[in-house]
Amino acid sequence: MKRLFALLLLLGLASAQSALSLRFGYGEALGLTFGAGAENRLRENLSGRLLLELAPAAPGLFASGELLFKPDLGRYDPTLQGLLPYLGGGLGGVLAFEGPSTLGVSLTGGLEALLEPTTGLFLEGSYVYGFGDWPKTWRLAFGANFR
Repeated sequence: MKRLFALLLLLGLASAQSALSLRFGYGEALGLTFGAGAENRLRENLSGRLLLELAPAAPGLFASGELLFKPDLGRYDPTLQGLLPYLGGGLGGVLAFEGPSTLGVSLTGGLEALLEPTTGLFLEGSYVYGFGDWPKTWRLAFGANFR
């Protein structure tokens, strides 16, 4: 537990100039999950994200590092101001304490709606296509981003 706390603390400190997210989710091999993530804007429409979620039903952790294409639709149509759809992928996996773990290519899609410039709510879906014989898994998540 101390290692997990230290990892979350380092993740928060490393991303002081980006968005931190609180996440709740449900996944096929994970059950209900709770976690945190850090997102950093790399370019105008490109963001990098690291996340870690506790999965007590597995029991284990879901971890992912992703590159997301995340345009602000308000730049193209003023009536869509604050809507940020995103699509991307990277590496993700389930680190199970008991049972099978998996590591593979993670594909993610979702929508974030900004309530104000510093706070947004999101809903997303992810699929991890496991390498080799490792199991494949999906998950849904929702939460809030704080910039």
